[in-house]
Amino acid sequence: MATNMNAAKERLDARLQDAGERALERVAAQQSRFDGISFDFDAGMAPYDYAIRVGTGSANAFLGSEARDYLWGLGGSDSLGGAAGQDNLFGDAGADLLVGGDGGDRLVGGMGDDRLFGGADADGLMGGMGNDILDEGDGHGDLNGGAGDDILIGGRGADAFMISPDSGNDVIRDFTAGPGMFDHLAINGLRWGDLSFADTADGVRISWEGGSVLLNRVTKVELSQDDFMFADSPELPPASRPADGPAPERPTMSQEGPAITGSDRANPAFDRIADAMLRRDTPVSFDFTGDERYTVKVGTEDADGFNGGASWDQLFGRDGDDRLSGNGGNDVLQGDAGNDQLDGGAGSDRLDGGMGNDRLTAGDGEDEVMGAEGDDTIDAGAGHDMIEGGMGNDTIRGGTGADAFMVMPDSGHDIVLDFEARGAAQGAFDHIAFIDILPEQVSVRDLDAGALIAWDTDGDGSADGSVLLQGVYKIDLRQSDFMFNEEPAFIAGISTFGSDYIF
Repeated sequence: MATNMNAAKERLDARLQDAGERALERVAAQQSRFDGISFDFDAGMAPYDYAIRVGTGSANAFLGSEARDYLWGLGGSDSLGGAAGQDNLFGDAGADLLVGGDGGDRLVGGMGDDRLFGGADADGLMGGMGNDILDEGDGHGDLNGGAGDDILIGGRGADAFMISPDSGNDVIRDFTAGPGMFDHLAINGLRWGDLSFADTADGVRISWEGGSVLLNRVTKVELSQDDFMFADSPELPPASRPADGPAPERPTMSQEGPAITGSDRANPAFDRIADAMLRRDTPVSFDFTGDERYTVKVGTEDADGFNGGASWDQLFGRDGDDRLSGNGGNDVLQGDAGNDQLDGGAGSDRLDGGMGNDRLTAGDGEDEVMGAEGDDTIDAGAGHDMIEGGMGNDTIRGGTGADAFMVMPDSGHDIVLDFEARGAAQGAFDHIAFIDILPEQVSVRDLDAGALIAWDTDGDGSADGSVLLQGVYKIDLRQSDFMFNEEPAFIAGISTFGSDYIF
């Protein structure tokens, strides 16, 4: 009898899920004609909420909240504001305004001449197609103008400016040049021999076949080997004279970005259906189209298994031990609570394990990988990745390509299995990015297994956190293996080889 009752319940749940998905599909299909999509949900046991807003074919204005906001403008010249929290903003078509606000945000302009303002904390800004303005604000950020002639402003803190053969003719307004790993050009698909340098009235112009980048108010003689990181191979630019100490940060022209007055443009029918499905432990899934094809999947209180496709997938595990796979596209995977397995696949993905002991595999592309709470296992895969183990004792493999391993005072005691130190002939490549940690708080000593990088931020004489570089020893390390987000700096006792001036 119990077996029959369980089978009947499973059939009923399947019919309800199918009916709910078809209802959501009907509502989502009409979003471009009416009021768009508005959908809020909690992350289960994880201590944060999510808010999803999808615009229409016209201009939209969305202002986020304290939740983690996912905002899509779609068509029209949209204004999207993230407010607090770790937000993801997608402008899509049109000349859009994106303002991240507080928290580590991801902003994607899409097609059109867009303006992107990251705000506080470490942000990732991607302009996409068009002549864009990217202003990262405070914090260690990644700026990628994409195709078109873009203006890039790093703001306070160390920033990576992504350069590739099809980057167009960009201008960086506040590049800090000179010895000490800080602001740097992260170069994909080009070698040192492809570059030429010329001083102009506005600064030094670095050119290659089909594109260039102008460093405002910087001259050739200020450039050092630390200013260049080749993402495909650790190439060392030539040196002409030794470093005379780290250079101070250049004054910034960064702005907070305009204030955005937004509306929810809520679609109550969609929200009611989705809430009812989640209350019955039924996953929510829907698609929509902007510049890209997007898929949103929201899990339940139990273990969920979601597989993305070629679209840009946004997968939310919520509670339970979830298995999330992005496959193709530039995906966002949120494990939330539970011991989750996240696999980004191809594309430039953002993975956040959340609470629990998670396994994160980023795959190919330029990825952002965050373990968050718990003792996580991270494999960033190929490409230039930003990796943050978070709280807990994490085991990290950067994979091929130049990677930034981000550590904070409460990052725990981590192990990096494959840190590529500079050695005698390598240029800037893998590096430890210290967030809110000062150089005088850092110590480096050798253990049998490798170099132990430790920090004491409260001054009590004991380490508050550490990272062990397995198989790498102090003699292998160079100053450009370390980057501080406050100012360019050197660590005492570490070789300055490879931090010399180029011209």
